Amino acid sequence: MLLKTTKQKMLFIRSSFSCLILILFAFSAGASSISLNNSCVDCHKIISPFTEEQTRLNEIRLNHTLKNISCSLECHEDVIRKTASDNFQQWSESDHSKYYVTCDDCHGGNPDASDEVTSHASMKGKNDVNSTIYFKNIPDTCGKCHAEEMEHFKNTMHYQRLKAESRAPSCITCHKTHTFKVLKASELTALCSVCHNQKDNIAIANVPKEAKLALDKQKEFQDELLKAKLSLSHAKASGNDVTSEQIDLDKAQAVMDSIPSLWHQFNLKDFDKQIQSGIDWAKKSEHATSQVETTENNVPGVGIVLIFAILAIIYLMRKR
Repeated sequence: MLLKTTKQKMLFIRSSFSCLILILFAFSAGASSISLNNSCVDCHKIISPFTEEQTRLNEIRLNHTLKNISCSLECHEDVIRKTASDNFQQWSESDHSKYYVTCDDCHGGNPDASDEVTSHASMKGKNDVNSTIYFKNIPDTCGKCHAEEMEHFKNTMHYQRLKAESRAPSCITCHKTHTFKVLKASELTALCSVCHNQKDNIAIANVPKEAKLALDKQKEFQDELLKAKLSLSHAKASGNDVTSEQIDLDKAQAVMDSIPSLWHQFNLKDFDKQIQSGIDWAKKSEHATSQVETTENNVPGVGIVLIFAILAIIYLMRKR
């Protein structure tokens, strides 16, 4: 079929693009149902469509495409993520989704039931003191999976005040409902300042600053650990014995693995001390490995020895 007018071409492109979207949507929906059999997810996936703002931005992108204007979701990605406020959208992009931690794990209910009444029968609202998502009960709910973090958190002033006064932070204060993200240092500073400030005199005012410094040091530790790993890997590839350096690196890695638990103690001085020990182990491993490589490089190679041997032979021949 020959498309003669620009309008016909645009209509053909629009219809083709729409068909492609429908095919991809059907495929992804089928893939989701195969990988995860859970009525909570199946239902909320349907009743949580794109928000109006997402639809509007997507229409703009399609119009740009039809007019041959280079455009993709990259331009609007941040806006879309901020406006995608529905629970399923947030959960589907979280680590909980990746590890198949579904609605019923936190909210209760029956994920095997196919109707709404039966699915929700055993659930309790967030204002019910017996609910798994009641503010005071959230640490216990999260602790079912995050047991080590929970053990540390239970020994903190935050937890004690939460149980006594309901005014202290809980898990979702820092990790946010349904997204469960790990906050950046700048985000954490603003959050801690709600209580830890000089104006309200609720808690120690210098905590936000100390928390940011602690997280900055954690980033320094991550960089040092990566450098140490790369250095050790290079030394191994060169055939060097790095047994001692590997022990130091393992100690540094053990500190890195314990960071989530250490942080939930909310003991910033101890956290800083542990992070510094990890940095020291990583630097020690990296320095020792560098020494090994330098020593190896200073040893004369076979080529140099051969040159000296040839020169010696020539000297003896001339003398003879």
